[in-house]
Amino acid sequence: MTDPTQPDAGNRRREDRHRTRLRPGILRSRDGRRLAECLIRDRSAGGAKLVLIEERLLPLELELEDEADHRCYDIRIVRRNGLEVGVVVEREKGALSA
Repeated sequence: MTDPTQPDAGNRRREDRHRTRLRPGILRSRDGRRLAECLIRDRSAGGAKLVLIEERLLPLELELEDEADHRCYDIRIVRRNGLEVGVVVEREKGALSA
């Protein structure tokens, strides 16, 4: 049984991850080609957990467009389990132009 007062030894994240309302996102290739839709489940300064809407083959390096805050990020996939994808944010590209 896990002791909730002790840190999770299996957690390798550098920052705390915060559960968010499921936010819509779009995954694009680094050259801007739309690849898949997703939901952003958890976020931290350095990463996120995404849930794909449908199964897709994806490159390891992508762009994530957060449709809720209208920002774009360069990301890298570090873990995948079916439709769940763990990513590291490599760089915030900033606000999307209207």
